[in-house]
Amino acid sequence: MDIYQVRPTAIGWELEDQQTQKTVLRTLTKDEMYSALDAYMDGRAASVEVFGRDSELEEARPYPGSHHL
Repeated sequence: MDIYQVRPTAIGWELEDQQTQKTVLRTLTKDEMYSALDAYMDGRAASVEVFGRDSELEEARPYPGSHHL
C-alpha cells in the first residue's frame, strides 16, 4: 500500500508521495486539499497521513474508504 502525507506549507498545503518524495498536489486551503484528495485517490489503494501546522499527525485516512464531507 502506498503512503502519502499532507503537510502545511508557507502558502497552503501539499500532498507528497512518500515512495518518490515528490509533491503530487498543492492547494491553498486544507478544505481544498481534502476535496482534491478524493479525486486524486479515486482508484488508488493508499494511506494518507494528515499533519497539522504543529507538525503533529492529525489523522490517517485509508483509500478507498475516506471521503471529505
